[in-house]
Amino acid sequence: MTNTEIIQGEISTRKITEEVDTYPGWKRKGFKVKKGSKATFKTKIWKPKTKKVKDKETGEEKKKSYFILVKAYYFTKSQVEKIED
Repeated sequence: MTNTEIIQGEISTRKITEEVDTYPGWKRKGFKVKKGSKATFKTKIWKPKTKKVKDKETGEEKKKSYFILVKAYYFTKSQVEKIED
């Protein structure tokens, strides 16, 4: 299951009609989460990771990529406000 499928499943199960994003996602869009707001929902999503490993035959370091499940907290559009400069 992809992250999009996981998030869309949560949105449809909870009947959310607003745009949702994580705290850092809203921040990238120029918004901040209102003080005291609790996440509308939390779920586990896939996050890419990279690890350096040594090749046993050559001793050369290579990067190994893989995915792990991490908790993500989602806030709705009504829980955020535009960041003022």
